[in-house]
Amino acid sequence: MQISLIATGKTNAKWIEEGIENYSKRMSRYGKFKYVETPNLKSKFSKADSKTVMKEEAVLQAKFLKGVDHLILLDERGKIYDSIEFSKHIEKLQVRGFRHVAFLIGGPYGFDPSIREQANATWALGPLTFPHHLIRIFAVEQIYRAQTLLKGEPYHHP
Repeated sequence: MQISLIATGKTNAKWIEEGIENYSKRMSRYGKFKYVETPNLKSKFSKADSKTVMKEEAVLQAKFLKGVDHLILLDERGKIYDSIEFSKHIEKLQVRGFRHVAFLIGGPYGFDPSIREQANATWALGPLTFPHHLIRIFAVEQIYRAQTLLKGEPYHHP
């Protein structure tokens, strides 16, 4: 099963890029994994209202969702899993035979309704609100952790 993590906009933080690269390389042991960042729209729509920005982000996001047969939005209002529950849910998706599961991180204003309508699920990485740039590294690490749990490897310490 292909797993993609699609992040809205680019990050300039070198340490976040390095962390994502680190976990992405580790993920190659477990199957296909791809990390994608959509182009930044900040300068183009800096004076636009939030609905306009989300609508324009949705146009870009849709381009990266082609071929995805199960879409999970990462959103602060989503369902919260602990790491073990998260891994079991990933396993269920594998068993169900999905070819391409994508996790989508929205921009600072969240998701346009057109993207929410496409989603199969909405998950949160906890009850706290995080900057969308930090969620990138948290999400890729949790996807990696889920894979190690499913393989019975000693990365996760309960």
